[in-house]
Amino acid sequence: MDVLKVVSFINRRADFSLAEFSQYWRSTHKAHALKLVEAGFFSGYIQNHALEPALEGLEVMADGSPELWIDEVAALARLVESREYKEGAGPDEACFMTPPSIACVARERVVDGLARGPALDNAVKLMLVVRRDPALGREAFQRCWLAGDGPLLMPAARPLRLTRQAVEAGPDEATPFDGVECSWWLDAASARAAWAGRAARAGQGLADLRSLRGLLVREEVVRAPAVTA
Repeated sequence: MDVLKVVSFINRRADFSLAEFSQYWRSTHKAHALKLVEAGFFSGYIQNHALEPALEGLEVMADGSPELWIDEVAALARLVESREYKEGAGPDEACFMTPPSIACVARERVVDGLARGPALDNAVKLMLVVRRDPALGREAFQRCWLAGDGPLLMPAARPLRLTRQAVEAGPDEATPFDGVECSWWLDAASARAAWAGRAARAGQGLADLRSLRGLLVREEVVRAPAVTA
């Protein structure tokens, strides 16, 4: 079953190291975000913290990526007007983040592999972000993207888990990407080995590979999404 979520990419303030950024996000800012969870604006919240060094040959998308599971798009408009956001998470963003952040609403599908649970607790996650091939319309791309059966550029690799998100819209309808792929690997060495063996043209005709960006992350579950498949 496809689920609705918000995927965002955020960057640290210039005076923060990556470690300082992550620590602030997982402590002070998390406390503000949990008030939004408790108010019912979203049902799942995951923080993805970038790992160093970055993968060779992959342009880094951001320093981190929050994922928020929502029941309906209308919840987002209510969220930004809420007291919890205006007096908490909203103003706190400037304390550790630098604009612009990028956010989109997307449909997520589990393509293959393990369900969420303890087996993934020590895994690392590779997030890849692409624009669709210029020859494909949005609907055609979404169908093909969600029907994929292997990781982009690494069709022979078998990650522990593989999901894809098809972007439905951004806040201003100008989100600079159309698809996000997440693959989980046993450890950083496994992810780096799979990436090193990638086929440069795999996915051509579906994604504009010139647009490819991403990040290798450690996933931290703040509030597990209700859908665990």
